[in-house]
Amino acid sequence: MEKTLQKFYDLLPESLRAVAARHSQPLDNATADYLRDELKDYRKMVAAASLKNSCIDIELVDRMIDTLKKLLSDFHRFGEEDKVVISVAARYFLDSEDAQLDFSDRFGFDDDLAVLNAALLAIGKEDLIVVRS
Repeated sequence: MEKTLQKFYDLLPESLRAVAARHSQPLDNATADYLRDELKDYRKMVAAASLKNSCIDIELVDRMIDTLKKLLSDFHRFGEEDKVVISVAARYFLDSEDAQLDFSDRFGFDDDLAVLNAALLAIGKEDLIVVRS
C-alpha cells in the first residue's frame, strides 16, 4: 500500500478502517466536481434534519463541508495518493451507512470528523484540521 494511504489508515481508529476502505477508489477531477455538488445537497439535508433534531451540530458539519470543498476545489493540485485519501474522506462523509449514524446523537458526525482529520494529517494539511467548538 502506498505510504500516504497507509499513514491515513494508521491514523484512523481501527473501527473505522473497513468502512473507509470501501471508498478507496481513485477519483478524477470530474468526480471531484460532482462530489462538491453532493456536499451542497448533503448540507441542505443536514440543515433540514437539524431543525427537528437539536443534537446535530450544524456548525461542525459546516466546517467539515467547507474543508472538504476546499480539498476538492484544489483536487487537481494533489498527487495521486493524496487524491485517493481525499476521495475516501469525502465519500465517507457522504455515506449514510458509515460507522456511526450521522443523525443518531450529538456525536453522530464524530466518525466523519476522525476520517477527515486523519486524511488532513496524512496529506500534510494540518492547517485545515477541524475541531469541535
